[in-house]
Amino acid sequence: MIRAFFTAASGMVAQSSKQDIIANNIANAQTMGFKRKRIVAASFAQALERSIVGLRDADRPPYPDSPVQPVIVAVDEAVDASPGAVRLTGNMLDFAIEGPGAFEVVSSGTSRPTRAGSFRIDASRELCTAEGTKLQGKSGNIRVPQGKLEVAPDGTVIVGGAEIDKIKINGEKAGETKITQGALEESNVNVVRELTEMIVNMRSFEANQRVIGNIDRTLDKLINEGGRV
Repeated sequence: MIRAFFTAASGMVAQSSKQDIIANNIANAQTMGFKRKRIVAASFAQALERSIVGLRDADRPPYPDSPVQPVIVAVDEAVDASPGAVRLTGNMLDFAIEGPGAFEVVSSGTSRPTRAGSFRIDASRELCTAEGTKLQGKSGNIRVPQGKLEVAPDGTVIVGGAEIDKIKINGEKAGETKITQGALEESNVNVVRELTEMIVNMRSFEANQRVIGNIDRTLDKLINEGGRV
């Protein structure tokens, strides 16, 4: 009975975390290049197995002591890497990545990957995001001289017919990754699917609430009335 209580409680924790993730997905449905996140839940036995995978079998603690392993205690986030739709913008400073990979941008010495491909040319004539984060090429920041800017599908930056650099794509795969100039990748969030998952998740949360309520009433009768029998 106590196992059922903790199973329901840990399920509510997991569903609460999932609700936050779903809400964040919906909020970023219009964010270019955004990848939806999802919750990955595991039972205590699975989490324990992963944490002691390097130990010898003889050294592993004797858990579980029961074949029943329903308690969810570990939740983590995972990213759905499926591509979003590519939308043509006509802006020659917009780049969409088709296939695996991500742009690398740097700010204050810290780099991060991004699929959001909306860039501009700053006062020092370097490609950057709206926030001023510098887009990286094979030789560092990409400085663009005066002239017509073109970007080839392999990321080569051409100005006035001359190659000046190549956009750095982390995680690219030869033959699968290409860059489309004058386009942006939209988020891969399907709002209808997210709303449906939110409703299902809320129903699961409410079901676990009812389980806890039933267990609480049963324990109350066991403790307060059992001694009278």
